[in-house]
Amino acid sequence: MKEASPRRGSVSHLSDSIMGRLSFVLLLSAATSLGSGIGDPYEKVIAEKGTPRSEIQAGAVRILNYPDVTIRLRDNVVVAINAVASAPAPTGKPSNSPAQPPPAAERIAALKRDLKEAIARVNLIVNQPVPSVPRTPEMKVAWFGNGWFHPGAATPDFNIVDVRKTQETSQYDQSEFVTSPLNPGVAFPGSEVEFNSMTKFFYLDRSLPKKKLTEPEMIEINRLYRIIGHCDSQLRYLGAQ
Repeated sequence: MKEASPRRGSVSHLSDSIMGRLSFVLLLSAATSLGSGIGDPYEKVIAEKGTPRSEIQAGAVRILNYPDVTIRLRDNVVVAINAVASAPAPTGKPSNSPAQPPPAAERIAALKRDLKEAIARVNLIVNQPVPSVPRTPEMKVAWFGNGWFHPGAATPDFNIVDVRKTQETSQYDQSEFVTSPLNPGVAFPGSEVEFNSMTKFFYLDRSLPKKKLTEPEMIEINRLYRIIGHCDSQLRYLGAQ
């Protein structure tokens, strides 16, 4: 679940490097066995695998669900490929047992609606604007010269993750103001900024820093994540994902 943390000057992080290499090996293995490759455009995926069973859009992120694989794209380019575990074979039933009715369309529609609403609510919380002020020569400003975030984002385990445990603020709140080359002429109060590897999946505009979330806001995200995880697993179970 770990990923590259935000840029912090010239300090290197050995654990990030190890995790990055491990993720690359896993993704390369999945791409080789499942047909699509990291870096492939959306059009190539559709041409090779056809229309997905379902599709989730969250800002620049697009998730395509196929029977055998889940493909995640950012800006219509493949960034992650995950094989779908085969469902266990159904247990045998007596010959006189009535056939199992098909999944109710109403149930599937309700799950999709709840999933869409939970994603929209997470987006609203995570992407709240950070207050900004005009930058002046006398201001003491910490400079994030390479921008706010490394590329990529880990997919949270929506069923168990606690985003309170992955909130990072120390690299920002030690400075009165922070800024980057992406934000000429403005600065942001360091005490109002955070990075969180388990909400980064939902960052819509990476040219801006992310607002430091309150405890109630993070608890609400945890609740919404459980809804996302439940809806996704139920839709898969019903054959609608």
